[in-house]
Amino acid sequence: MFSPEEYTIICAWLPRLLGAIYLFAFWPFLFQMRGLLGNKGILPVSDYLAWIRRLCPKSWFRVCPTLFWLRSDDRALIAVVVAGIACSILLILGLLPSLMLLFCWILYCSIISIGQDFLSFGWELFLQEVALNIFLVSLSPTPNIMVWLSINFLLFRFYLQSGAVKLQSRDPSWRNLTAVAYHYESQPIANLTAWYVHKLPMWFHKCSCVIMYIIEMVVPFLLFFTEDMRLVACALFLSLQFFIYATGNFSYLNHLSAVFSLLPLNNRVLHAFGFSLPEQASSPEVVEYALTVAGSVLLVLQALRLWNHFWPTRALHSFFNALGSCHIVNRYGIFAVMTCRRFEVVIEGSDEGIAWKEYDFYHKPTDLKRRPRRISPYQPRLDWQAWFLPFHNCSDQRWFQNFLAHLLQGTPEVLSLLRYNPFPDKPPQYVRALMYVYSFTTFEEKEKTGAWWKREYVGFYSPVFNLIKKPDSL
Repeated sequence: MFSPEEYTIICAWLPRLLGAIYLFAFWPFLFQMRGLLGNKGILPVSDYLAWIRRLCPKSWFRVCPTLFWLRSDDRALIAVVVAGIACSILLILGLLPSLMLLFCWILYCSIISIGQDFLSFGWELFLQEVALNIFLVSLSPTPNIMVWLSINFLLFRFYLQSGAVKLQSRDPSWRNLTAVAYHYESQPIANLTAWYVHKLPMWFHKCSCVIMYIIEMVVPFLLFFTEDMRLVACALFLSLQFFIYATGNFSYLNHLSAVFSLLPLNNRVLHAFGFSLPEQASSPEVVEYALTVAGSVLLVLQALRLWNHFWPTRALHSFFNALGSCHIVNRYGIFAVMTCRRFEVVIEGSDEGIAWKEYDFYHKPTDLKRRPRRISPYQPRLDWQAWFLPFHNCSDQRWFQNFLAHLLQGTPEVLSLLRYNPFPDKPPQYVRALMYVYSFTTFEEKEKTGAWWKREYVGFYSPVFNLIKKPDSL
């Protein structure tokens, strides 16, 4: 069985590596925060906090733990982002790692709590849970045994649940091994590699699916055996993350997963690559006792979360819902049901309701001839959220209705989130949203037309909107 004393080098480096992930997480908000959540944004934070306070007058902070209760204007939003970037850089440099990691956790928790639709993705929660465990690891030169068990169990649970949800969903494409053949084309933001890999034969896609299942559902058990078997698990985890990164744009998820997957690297391996052993000082007994208690609690919570994943109960479901705002122990697994066709919502504006012009997103496909690009670890939050629109009715998407209202008002903060505004001088009188099915072109079609995508019109996604007077939001 592995011993914490054999992993002091990687534990000393994990806070620094996590600092890089936090930097990836914070810096995109410099360019998106005001348009998404600012006073003139799509979903203003001040309105959201006022709604939380009305809804939960006695438990508003427990429901929404954020620093923005103190102040929620645009300056406060940017200040928290800048502070997060600064703490991330200090963490990368190895300055006061435990304190900087705690600050990053608090600052990012503040952003997640008010993010609403735009921060509803699993990797935000994964980052916070990983950071909490690494924070506990950083408090002692030699990892506390209970904390060490907890952080290894988190790595095990993350991969196991990611594979299990695909089979539990009973989605036929996951069961007949064809899911990844659709994934390259239908994922939220495809890149150029995905365009090429999508054209490989079906046997390749099925083999890829089988290998993915093995890595996610069999390999995690190697973490609890010998050091050499743990190294095999590390190599396979990194291979999976690299392939997903190469063929997709999933924000900082693959970077975070790769960093966390380095956990099985022992001192012997890292010392051979030139990494030096940290000083083996001992922690005060009171610190070790506190870490033992904290690690034991986290380990029990993770075991209960894993149990509830496979054998859910109403009591545990309610219990974890109550803990949800703290992001201590989360449920993992994305793309449980594979999207087999790519539906896209295209937004148009018009001055007279006859001639219509398309708005163009930065990275979501609208322009058929624009090459799919690699953008991760950057995440364009508006583009990502727009990918989910076809799965819901327009009337249920308040953020989208607000977004259309801002297009009619010509709000600069919101328009900055778009690559192309066809009405630069004054906003249009009307806007509407149409639905298309997008698909990759073939090699022959690409050579003939120069287009990376082709599309087929489906129908209206929204009615035609116009503003008689300018409301703050719809």
